[in-house]
Amino acid sequence: MPMKSLIRSTLPASMALLFMAVSISQAQTVSVQDDSRGENELRSELREAIDRDTDVANTALVFNNTTSGDAVVVCTAFGANGNFIGRGTVRLPARGVRYLRASDLSGGADFVGSALCASRVRVAASAIFLAPGSITNLDVIQAGPWDAHNIRFPLVASY
Repeated sequence: MPMKSLIRSTLPASMALLFMAVSISQAQTVSVQDDSRGENELRSELREAIDRDTDVANTALVFNNTTSGDAVVVCTAFGANGNFIGRGTVRLPARGVRYLRASDLSGGADFVGSALCASRVRVAASAIFLAPGSITNLDVIQAGPWDAHNIRFPLVASY
């Protein structure tokens, strides 16, 4: 095969690979909004939930980064009929804890439904229902260590 033909046949593939590499590097530098709260805020909310004498309730979606690097968790909330409610993002420092409230996902609107979250790294999750005068643990579904990247909160509520 002559050199000119070889260059013509490999040039488009080379350009495509270069374009993909640039796209990937640009995608990795995109900044992500952080909607999360830290441990002091969670402690304060737990105290307030127990002392609260109103009809306001919320769910705290709590995340623990089990890795030695930073992590990002993206959550999507769905209503009881499966309709899209909203989305939120949590930035977790290495081995750190952060949380979102259900009202963060809904923009403050009342809803009862579920949430599905995903991370590129291993994250442990728990859910706490913050109701007037009490706090209650809620179920979280993580199939096992191999599926720690996908987290389902079967019951999430804010009202």
